Amino acid sequence: MSTITKKEVKDFEKITLDELNQTSSYLKRIDRKFLVTATQLKEILKDITKDFKVLEIAGKRIFSYDNVYMDTEDYLFYNQHQNKLNKRTKIRTRLYVDSDLAFFEFKQKENWITQKYRYSFPTEEHGTMTKGKKRFYEGVWQAMYDEQKAPTITPAIRTKYKRITLVSKDGSERLTIDFAIKTENLRNPNQTEIDLKNLVIIESKSLNQDCASCKIIEKKHGIKQAHACSKYSLWVIYSGLAEKYDTFKDTMEEIKNIRLETMKNRFRRTDIKTILKQENPKNLKKNLINS
Repeated sequence: MSTITKKEVKDFEKITLDELNQTSSYLKRIDRKFLVTATQLKEILKDITKDFKVLEIAGKRIFSYDNVYMDTEDYLFYNQHQNKLNKRTKIRTRLYVDSDLAFFEFKQKENWITQKYRYSFPTEEHGTMTKGKKRFYEGVWQAMYDEQKAPTITPAIRTKYKRITLVSKDGSERLTIDFAIKTENLRNPNQTEIDLKNLVIIESKSLNQDCASCKIIEKKHGIKQAHACSKYSLWVIYSGLAEKYDTFKDTMEEIKNIRLETMKNRFRRTDIKTILKQENPKNLKKNLINS
């Protein structure tokens, strides 16, 4: 399995956090996602080195993230996406592990536009719904949903991963690259943590329809945009919590192909039929995904 290290971004010019914060906030943006292998990522990075800068803090260019997603008891936010509703919500607390900073975030997507509302809180409160977070959540919810009462939410899914952040030199686009992804079902302490080996998620965040990196990824490397690729929704599926998941069928097939490549390289004697059986969504609850 190919690994991603700091040498992959050593040739990029750096941008500091202060400089990054002086560019567009991207709290209202157009999102596009691509699913790639580590090997594909390395080739893409070579093609965009001259046009992007990499975030560097205290000499580091790869950072650790820890997210805890909130949802209702019956997974309302997941089902909004599964049922292809035009208006969709995601709620999480995010811990920037290396910076020891934490934020409560309310993400709202409507008509392909994503808006994000957030506020900082003490890191020891990460993964919890305090009174302050509840007030913030309820206030934004009522603004988004015409004064409807906000449903009760609790921690549902935890995700941990590494991230590289790139910013185009003209400031029109920000790229996040997530890898070494692990997810955990917080409502079932007996379930094993899921490790999505070799999966890399590239997300472009731009202020308009133009997307410089997308042209390179799609046209030069032949990688299609993943249209149903909510990371939270995918983690719900891979934790075996989703009753229906047909909206994400194509995305799951692509993830399966990426993971099959890894598994075949790691276990060359493993029967391919066994691998395919393990990757069947019906078997997700058996935790065979950790192969």
